[in-house]
Amino acid sequence: MEAAAAPVQYVAWLGSLVHTHQYGKLADLRRPATADSPTHYEARAFAPTEDHRALYRQVGFLFARYHAGRVKPHYGYGNMGRAIRSIGYDGARGPANPGAERLMMRILPARQIPWRHLQHAIERIRAGETTPPSWAELITDLTRWTDRGRPAPEKWGDAFYSRGRTASPTVRTNGATK
Repeated sequence: MEAAAAPVQYVAWLGSLVHTHQYGKLADLRRPATADSPTHYEARAFAPTEDHRALYRQVGFLFARYHAGRVKPHYGYGNMGRAIRSIGYDGARGPANPGAERLMMRILPARQIPWRHLQHAIERIRAGETTPPSWAELITDLTRWTDRGRPAPEKWGDAFYSRGRTASPTVRTNGATK
């Protein structure tokens, strides 16, 4: 399997579990790493290298946590920094929300992948019914977590702290108006 296509194929498989209501397999993915099942081996088989097998399994866990009780898959959008920026309530989201900022400041400086804090982020995103990160992009970012220059944490920090530059609701991004 080509390394660049592996995250997309894996997320498509995870989405198919939700779409086809394979709740038993999703429940397997939510179980701890010590309780391996055939589903865990299926999940790890998508990893392009042996080194990434545990990472794929953990992202499957996060995906299954987010989708617990859901009937439609959500493939997410953007990176984790953008998703955490949506945590909070009207008027206090992202950097303006002390809880979201504390969570981000636990994730960004971590030298190793901060799985516990990522799980907390996914739980908060799920509870707030906001858009999760792109699961494929999450895999790609986490495979580069320890790369020189720390590009993934930098990208997440930029997305979390950037000023929202969204188009007006009456103006479409292609220039058309309502």
